[in-house]
Amino acid sequence: MIRVGVRGSKLALAYADKVVHKLESPTPIEIVPIKTTADIHENKAIQDIGGKGVFVTEIEQKLLDKTIDIAVHSFKDLPAEMDKDLEIIAVLERNDPRDCYVGKLHPHARVGTGSPRRIAQLKENFNVEFDVKPIRGNIDTRLKKLDNDEYDAVIFAVAGLEALQLEKRIQKILPFDKMLPCVGQGVIAIQARKDMLDKEFYIKKLNHLPTYFSVMSERAMLQEIEGDCHTAVGAISTLVGDCLILEAINYNNNKHWKAMSKRNEYSWLGKEVGKKIK
Repeated sequence: MIRVGVRGSKLALAYADKVVHKLESPTPIEIVPIKTTADIHENKAIQDIGGKGVFVTEIEQKLLDKTIDIAVHSFKDLPAEMDKDLEIIAVLERNDPRDCYVGKLHPHARVGTGSPRRIAQLKENFNVEFDVKPIRGNIDTRLKKLDNDEYDAVIFAVAGLEALQLEKRIQKILPFDKMLPCVGQGVIAIQARKDMLDKEFYIKKLNHLPTYFSVMSERAMLQEIEGDCHTAVGAISTLVGDCLILEAINYNNNKHWKAMSKRNEYSWLGKEVGKKIK
């Protein structure tokens, strides 16, 4: 029996189903939904319930306790640092990493987002003023608040809406010069204990190397600046042939840097870009 730990949200379960489907394992697989701090306090701001790790701490503890065998995460939910006994063993091919909005984005629109990164870019990259209002909850909850006229527009990750077949709700996808994504956006990560005996099976079956090089360079940048998924930092790494290109902006100090390296130098590249935007 392979026990797959995951958050209990509709989106997280869709991601877990995708992993299970790709595994094609002859061994029975059980999906184990786990409530995290973020799920328990879904009406509170992330910063008010601990910030780092609120989407993953309880799941990681189940891994360490050996209650589950692997964990499925949205890569962007992972803090820059994790327990020394855990590691990311595979990532699936990246889905669309861009942000989008649902609703109507007009001058003085009531825009729903709790992300410091998105808030900073709404202020910096658009030539109009918005009334930015905090919003929490899963995708269905946020869409319901929009439909109930609590907001004029809400910012979402494209990948999340597509995973739930809600892409028809997208009003407009935002290009990178308007909204640079957060580290790992659009990527599903598989986490396990370092002492896992058959992890090579998962790596061979699931790991998409071009995506791995890209997101691990973004993660190395985040580690260098000692940030997390709630830091006001946007980043995107793309692989062109054997060349890895990483662009990042730190909206806390408005430092922007773009650099490239060979793809197997992803860690060095992330650290170098991180040093430039600290």
